[in-house]
Amino acid sequence: MKPTQRLLLTLLLPVAFLMACDPLAPIPTLTPQTIIVTSEASPTPLASPTPVPTSTPVPTDTPEFTPTPTDIPCGEDTGQILPFDDFRSQVAGENLRYRVYIPPCYLQTQKRYPYIILLHGLQETELQWDELGVDEALEQGMRLGVLGPMIIVMPYMGRIGPENSFPPDASYETHIMDELVPAIERDFCTWNDREHRAIGGISRGGFWAYSIALRHPDVFGIVGGHSASFYEDNAPPTSNPLELALNASFLNRANLRMYLDNAASDPAGTNLELFSSRLSSRGIPHTYLIHPTGDHNDEYWASHVAEYLSFYGENWTRRTAELPSCLEPSP
Repeated sequence: MKPTQRLLLTLLLPVAFLMACDPLAPIPTLTPQTIIVTSEASPTPLASPTPVPTSTPVPTDTPEFTPTPTDIPCGEDTGQILPFDDFRSQVAGENLRYRVYIPPCYLQTQKRYPYIILLHGLQETELQWDELGVDEALEQGMRLGVLGPMIIVMPYMGRIGPENSFPPDASYETHIMDELVPAIERDFCTWNDREHRAIGGISRGGFWAYSIALRHPDVFGIVGGHSASFYEDNAPPTSNPLELALNASFLNRANLRMYLDNAASDPAGTNLELFSSRLSSRGIPHTYLIHPTGDHNDEYWASHVAEYLSFYGENWTRRTAELPSCLEPSP
């Protein structure tokens, strides 16, 4: 059996959750099923033999990395959210306001920061990510040294976002690519390459994040979909993540970092599993997590917002001093 066939077989197994086996815990703890596909398929770890327990296990004292506090060059330890309440979209013909989180000491450092565009869910607004605690989670991560400083852009979807309208027609994608991204990179000191530019979203926002990133991997090198709503018939094949996962020839070479997650009871999970299996059958790297508890709601997303930020900023520097200068063109 070929490695890719063996990997696909593993991913098509029914969802299973591992039970904690601590004899002192009367209630077992469920852990999320994690599917991580790497560029080189390897045998599933679930098939590895369980090591024989010893009475005196030796703990490992070498973690993957030792967190170091993010250097703060001024007295600030919190950032701020700037509202842009008047942003008229010529594409949409409406005001598509947005909010921007800037990290502590943004003005003083004169550095270029990586940034994430985070899209809200259907029937929500640009306030959703703030209400989920994204800025608090980021600042806590920076204080602990496990996250680096970054800019977060939180746009409003307006009336055009829920519409199934795609290029060359006026679409939310066109607004993001032709209006929002240029405005952000004009008005803020951002690190303007694909490795330092990410996009993600919740539910309908997750659909748009993937539709945009899969079509523009030269612009966005990182994409996340949190309970993303993928449907077979809501977009033409050239814009539909499910079809792109199956047929887009460039994805094998796109080097796009992809993350997906949902609660086990979330109906959105059906098509997310389909999307993941299609990528897996082609050996395309991505990470997909199915959490045993939660639903398609704010409580679920708020409980995982720190994990989302850890994914987006995984390869970004944790030290402000290492960021490129805003006085020079972006690398």
